[in-house]
Amino acid sequence: MTRLGFLQPLIDDASVEEIIVLGGQRTFVVRDGRKHLITEVADIETVRRIAEQLLAGTGRRLDLANPIVSAQLTDGSRVHITGPPVTHEDRLNIQIRKFVLAADRLSSLVDRGSLTPLAADLLGAAVRADKTILVAGAPGAGKTTLVNCLLNEVPADRRVVTAEEVFEIQANLPDMTQMQTREVGLDGGGVITLRDLVREALRQRPDRIVIGEVRGPEALDMLMALNAGCSGLATVHANSSRDALEKLVSYSVLAGENISIPFVRSTASSVIDLVVHLKRSDHGRRVDEIVSVNPQMDDRLFTVQTLFEHSQGALRWTGMRPTDGDDYRAVGMRWPQ
Repeated sequence: MTRLGFLQPLIDDASVEEIIVLGGQRTFVVRDGRKHLITEVADIETVRRIAEQLLAGTGRRLDLANPIVSAQLTDGSRVHITGPPVTHEDRLNIQIRKFVLAADRLSSLVDRGSLTPLAADLLGAAVRADKTILVAGAPGAGKTTLVNCLLNEVPADRRVVTAEEVFEIQANLPDMTQMQTREVGLDGGGVITLRDLVREALRQRPDRIVIGEVRGPEALDMLMALNAGCSGLATVHANSSRDALEKLVSYSVLAGENISIPFVRSTASSVIDLVVHLKRSDHGRRVDEIVSVNPQMDDRLFTVQTLFEHSQGALRWTGMRPTDGDDYRAVGMRWPQ
């Protein structure tokens, strides 16, 4: 037995993307986006010992005063632990999200059936043309994987600055600065938020700003940064492309008082070019929809145009093209006749 007990072989297994331990009850693993129940379980005391070993060296501790703990392991994986009194007294739950690089190119996603060649051409052209792309979907839908693939399409002369809660982006670019947030220290100070990082990113002369996951008031800072002239790439949890845009509006309102919803919606529609929505199904992860964001015709809703949609079991081109199609053609995009 190693210090991580029955979890060690699962952590070492390159095909395992996520490990979910319901202390003393069940253990699940996720492979290729599919969750499987496995036979390995352990009593609550063993699970607690494993949790302590996982947190060793991270500066985090699990106790009654801190029953919810998130930390990053030395291999870059993210661990999330919940225990009493948040859970039942006889429960302690561990969730480990490993960073398995399933694909690093858009062509890899085409080979896996997540994307069609024409849709991949569009997204690649959008990155080369410095378009801003919002990637949406449920947790585990493949958003980070798509972001990594898109970043590998960035021209070598562009400067990229990323802001994340935990380092997940694995693109290999010649000029890329990566930053992550920092939680409050034991003395109550030293916290660095995603809003702080977005503002700091603007001071670093970026050509493209990448936000790992937008889920709070940093949405407004991101929109204002993109309105300063650079392009962007961000992820957000949402059920559809239009819902992703509305999420940005809702999050932006959280940034302070007297923030006009029509202003936020107008700003978002002027800086975001494409929204890519992904879905997770029994058959794996796939791109479900790609829409272009057009100038607003009504300040109460976004004006979008569906370019690709999933229908009849496949991602299909609708026959529509972005209104700024010349920018795509200039970087090599060719549409079917």
